[in-house]
Amino acid sequence: MKQFTLALVLLFSLLAIAQEEKKPEIFPFRRPELLVGKTVTIRPLSDEEIEKEKGYGNFFENEDLDVYYKVGIFKSDPKSLENRVFKVVSAIKGKYDTYTLKLEAENGEIIYHIFYENEEEHYYFEVEGGLDFPNDFYCDYFEYGYDKGNKDILKWAGFYNIRIDLGTGHMTGQELAVRLSFKMESPADYGLTIIFDNGEKIELPQEPLVRGKRDAKKHAFLELEKESDKKLFSEHRITTVIFGKEKSQWGSDFTPQEGERVRGIIKCGLDTIEERMAQN
Repeated sequence: MKQFTLALVLLFSLLAIAQEEKKPEIFPFRRPELLVGKTVTIRPLSDEEIEKEKGYGNFFENEDLDVYYKVGIFKSDPKSLENRVFKVVSAIKGKYDTYTLKLEAENGEIIYHIFYENEEEHYYFEVEGGLDFPNDFYCDYFEYGYDKGNKDILKWAGFYNIRIDLGTGHMTGQELAVRLSFKMESPADYGLTIIFDNGEKIELPQEPLVRGKRDAKKHAFLELEKESDKKLFSEHRITTVIFGKEKSQWGSDFTPQEGERVRGIIKCGLDTIEERMAQN
């Protein structure tokens, strides 16, 4: 009986693990050195990628940059790399925003890959066990703006459907705060709903949607003031943003990778505020 009970407990444990959501694969952005020592699998290309790109980009068979199983300009045959496993041996900084990654296969084969820190669409790795990120990793995305000490700071990170501001001045009434601005096409004039990966929602039916001066898209703004909102945004990923009552075909849905990136940047902004407050 004890063995039967133990077997049931083990079965349910395995089922729970199997149902656990897989963590999104995070692009290392400006820190490809985080890949060094990691075992990576080359993810399969989608049909759309194969049709558009023809193959994997920027894999080379030697340091002279001869393309690995060439099928086009700097493109490698998908069959030559798909689902193959490599260990990342080194990451050497090159010109501008590039790094040369040295990869070693299980059979000892050595190949090279040029990593571009701003080309997430050409990131092909699935990292065994995930990457180990330092606490300030997502702060790298605050690449714009200035910081003049405790009294004057303005930084922002922008993407196609959301912008995250960390700033003072007219934006916040002189208090340092994180402000979010969402944009997408919508016929609605009011209403903002934000849905998170844990099922929680922020619903603001009277929030005005403002038409942008430089585009035809609507914009909604949210400044993080409530402690409950700060906790929600820094601990959970956005999955969906809705203007009015219906999702937009463009901009409403966040992929797990996009949601995790936004969560991390917001947390960096909130952590920065806490650090500044502790200094005063």
